[in-house]
Amino acid sequence: MPTLRPHSVFFTLLLGALVTLSSFATDMGLPVLAATAQSLGVSPARAALSLSVFIAGFAVGPLVFGPLSDRFGRRPILLGGCAFFALFGSLGAFAQSIQALLLWRTLMGIGAGTVQVLVLATVRDLFTGREARTKQAYVNMAGGIAPIIAPTLGILVAGFGGWRAIYGVLAAGGIVLWVVATVCLRETAPVSAHALSVRRTLANYACVMRHPVSVGNALVVALSFGSLFAFVSGSSLVLIGVLGASQRVYGLLFAVTSLGLVTGAFTSARLTRRGVSHARLIGVGVATTAAITVILLILSATAVLRLTTFIPLVVLANIATGVTRPNAAQGALEPMPEIVGVASALLSGLQMLVGAVASALAVSLFDGRTAIAMTATMAVCSVSAALVYLLVVRRAERAAITGGTMGSSVTRAA
Repeated sequence: MPTLRPHSVFFTLLLGALVTLSSFATDMGLPVLAATAQSLGVSPARAALSLSVFIAGFAVGPLVFGPLSDRFGRRPILLGGCAFFALFGSLGAFAQSIQALLLWRTLMGIGAGTVQVLVLATVRDLFTGREARTKQAYVNMAGGIAPIIAPTLGILVAGFGGWRAIYGVLAAGGIVLWVVATVCLRETAPVSAHALSVRRTLANYACVMRHPVSVGNALVVALSFGSLFAFVSGSSLVLIGVLGASQRVYGLLFAVTSLGLVTGAFTSARLTRRGVSHARLIGVGVATTAAITVILLILSATAVLRLTTFIPLVVLANIATGVTRPNAAQGALEPMPEIVGVASALLSGLQMLVGAVASALAVSLFDGRTAIAMTATMAVCSVSAALVYLLVVRRAERAAITGGTMGSSVTRAA
């Protein structure tokens, strides 16, 4: 199998498949959380922490391995992340206690986070501007297919081998992607002659964090993901436990809501190709998501939330999120061409850190009777994302245009 050309459809599909590791690892186990809890002798809420620790690991991995990829290249670090994911996924299948499962899930998250940050960096290495935002959208669209099928696939796999079989399938998937990436991906990082040091790495992180457009867009992505993951983590508790959906119906409804992300990413790619500005796409996206999640919170607080209103509103919110994320992600990376590994790491790290906190809040504050904990977390994250974009990113972009510096790039910190 030859090395894939960056502009080919198969290259985009491979990058999309690599970013699905995290989606499959989180979503396949959602319908069988109760079975996992019963098997390990803990409460469903305790078993749901396996999602939170996975996301925490996902946040840590990029912060360490993103800078390493600037020095040693994207390819070896990406392959190492795939191997890490596969190894600890296989160990998760044999976990005999919740403590062991949480440990292996954390380490799986580190592997998946490393892979995702290297996909982001690879796109930034190869593409810029409108082309990069389009490619990010298509990668997100390919990756968005995973949540559509993951819960149903999880039910099918668990039907044959229980919840432990899910971890075996995840490990097998990691191995397959490692093999394909080994054969098909070439190195994309620019050659670096700089020695790796903690001082230089911290200076590069500081460089990104001082850039309001870069760090502001990273926060928009992170907060948007926090809102999304509050829904992902609390969805089975709310849809099954509060709104009365069966396990099978839950898998179908989760697929429908996930289709919104794919639709949003596809819409973003098409509109970007037609020349719609990233500012308009992000602005409309964050405003729409904020408005919908506030409505969901009001419906939850007044006890009138029903499946017939909940699902359509979540689909619309996910479409808006699908439009926002690829544009904001590229907006965070675009000003950092020489330290894109660090910028990607900060982007992914913030995203998964906020996701972990949102997940923990949505699950730990669940009262068993209402969706208030989940919808409140979604609303806080979405409204915060809109405010950050309006008050930080747009203000900085307007100032840069006024000062004539919008096109300038950031050089590597000394």
